[in-house]
Amino acid sequence: MGTRKRVVVTGIGIICGLGNNKQEVLAKMKENQTGIAKMERFDTSKFISQMGAEVKAYEAESYFSPDELARYDRCAQYAIIAAQEALEDTHVSLDSAGRDRMGVALGTCNGGINSLEVQWTVEGLDKENTAKYPFFQQGDAVAKHFDLHGPVNTINTACAASGNAVGFASDMVAEGYADMMLAGGSDPMSISVYAGFNVLQALNPEPCSPYNIRYGLSLGEGAAFVVLESLESALQRGAKIYAEVNGYGLSSDAYHETAPEPEGRGIQHAVELALKTAEIDKTQVGYINTHGTGTAANDSAELFGLRKLFGEEQFSKLPISSSKAYFGHNLGAAAAIEYVTTLLAMQQGLLPATLHFEAPRKGSEDANLIVNSMREEKPEFFLCNNSAFGGHNCSIVSRNWKQNQATDTERSRNHSRVVISGMGMVHHHGYETGSILPWLSRTDGPVVPCEFDLKAYDKNLYERRMNSLTQFSIGATHLALQDAGWEEADVSASQVGLIYGTSRGSLQSAQKYLDIIFNKGPEFASGIYFPDMVLNSTAGKMAKKLKLKGYGTSLSTGGNDGLMSALYGYETIKNNIQTYCLVGAGDERSELSATIDRALGLDQSPFQLSEGGASLLLSNLESAQQNGMKVYAELSGFGLTFSASEQEVEKQLHRAVNTALEHAGLRVEDVDFVLFSSAGLPHTAGLEQDAIDSMFGKQNIPNYCFNDVFGYGESTSALYHLYVAADMISSHQNQQTAWQEVAAAGESLSANQRFQHGLVVGSSINGNNIAVVVSAVN
Repeated sequence: MGTRKRVVVTGIGIICGLGNNKQEVLAKMKENQTGIAKMERFDTSKFISQMGAEVKAYEAESYFSPDELARYDRCAQYAIIAAQEALEDTHVSLDSAGRDRMGVALGTCNGGINSLEVQWTVEGLDKENTAKYPFFQQGDAVAKHFDLHGPVNTINTACAASGNAVGFASDMVAEGYADMMLAGGSDPMSISVYAGFNVLQALNPEPCSPYNIRYGLSLGEGAAFVVLESLESALQRGAKIYAEVNGYGLSSDAYHETAPEPEGRGIQHAVELALKTAEIDKTQVGYINTHGTGTAANDSAELFGLRKLFGEEQFSKLPISSSKAYFGHNLGAAAAIEYVTTLLAMQQGLLPATLHFEAPRKGSEDANLIVNSMREEKPEFFLCNNSAFGGHNCSIVSRNWKQNQATDTERSRNHSRVVISGMGMVHHHGYETGSILPWLSRTDGPVVPCEFDLKAYDKNLYERRMNSLTQFSIGATHLALQDAGWEEADVSASQVGLIYGTSRGSLQSAQKYLDIIFNKGPEFASGIYFPDMVLNSTAGKMAKKLKLKGYGTSLSTGGNDGLMSALYGYETIKNNIQTYCLVGAGDERSELSATIDRALGLDQSPFQLSEGGASLLLSNLESAQQNGMKVYAELSGFGLTFSASEQEVEKQLHRAVNTALEHAGLRVEDVDFVLFSSAGLPHTAGLEQDAIDSMFGKQNIPNYCFNDVFGYGESTSALYHLYVAADMISSHQNQQTAWQEVAAAGESLSANQRFQHGLVVGSSINGNNIAVVVSAVN
């Protein structure tokens, strides 16, 4: 039995097409105004629509210095502006709140796409702009701007991303990884994205109106953030509380790259998980802010799923609306913008409306829609739902604090032990299930490209034009399931989760899509390659091919993607949200990837840059043992911090390690070996190694980085080390002969050693640090 802190919203910030701060946005909502108008930033004359909700009168120079403007893509700019307003709304200084204990969770669909668009080419790119493109740079930029050193994570699940970011951030506070979190999302208007929706015929030539007889969406831009903290902290300092984040749910449709499952089973499952984690009954829900984009497929599917979940009688009475007619579809920022505007409206006893409404379309006649003007209602519990390309869904359950308040600051929660029950890897060295210890003795370095061919491996898992990243990742995950002894029927029955890490997604596909736009024109955008512009497309295809419909998300950290996935999966199983969860990561090489490497300085790494994929099946220990599954090792505890600067490297690495040990109930002296992964860049490699040596140097224990064997994979390397750690512990416990073969890998390794606890530490180029304790199961 464990406890979870209750988490509340104490600050709000927003910038969008309806206004540049929360007062302006709420005032215009109350006047039933829309921010959707004729586009001005770029030419839309060759598209089926010229409408969009642009941020008005935006002058970046009034917010940022010249040096900051050189560092921040517009995505990061919007995020920082909204985050700043949210922080000011809390009426607490960062120093008093504690910068070490405050982090950032940011959701985005398009990341720094504007920084590539300003160059209008994918060849001969300049370093300054190109370095701002990677998705993880947006969340990291917010943390650096405010000098925060708590958990930092960028969620990339397209239009569900910022809702997921709020959920992840609430976990970080509830489980004690942070005292406060900035959570939200950001996306700027992008001509290449606009062109993609145009080629999909998804745009409305008039301002959108979800559930109305006129079909199509209107794109928007902007950012919104909330400040989350524990209820205990908020009560102690007398903070204004907007709402309690009671729970949230995630799911994967496992259906199609761009279209939702027609009967809304994915969003239904996400809502069911949200209600389960919130520990409330569906009859207590008093309002739903739906995803409602305005497209025929999305709107009908969502209502179908909600109707089935709540039953026809309750569904017909439940107030429902989509807010997108106010400020357009803000993609990665959509969930956050819709969440905070719902909170702002509720402060006045109002619920958002769906504007421009004429008559309900087929399939929405029985819905209790709030249309054309805000409605006076005061629900206690409400949902905010969002769905995305790739089939990812998110639902957040919150309590309207003005309607009902609580004083008990914690909730009891049964905790489960989490173990690794299946492992699979795809790499230049080959593809393998289970042990890869013999690979550690190889002297031939990694060679690019990885020659794994999914079609040759299993043609049923392959699709035409499937990029390398997706092939590697599906292969590794299928291998992990095979290692666990699972067949397809077992996976479907267990509703296994999938949490996937990728720093960049498939740049092979991105390059093909952008090359057409930059060379031929936006009106020639490819509907084939556009869906792969969102980073979660890989996880979506993995879910579809392997029929994984459980808790699902995709994330980016720029160097710790695999370990962050493992942490997220660990918390998911520990808190009994899922019994099984696959965690994985993948990297692929391409011309655009090499260009970004140079922009980020990764070409200075002493390790060859590699590609491949890895996947681990995490399980509830009790279920694994009952079902006779393998148990390689137990995940005993995690810690995560953010360095942000060279001066903080040693301190923040130590904090990550100490937190992991504390959560595992261990001391430094209990650790039997350390595996450390980083890019080994000249300006930080010595600092990182010194930090590890200062903690463990006197113990004369194995202390290795195996990136000379695997190469450095931005997303995968840290997960490779976790894989090896579990392999080492399992091989020792079972006295496998494979261990004997590699005992000569170093003088400090002995075939007679028996490892009880290992420590894996990963650090990204921006200082995203994660430590995990891996233990033998007793």
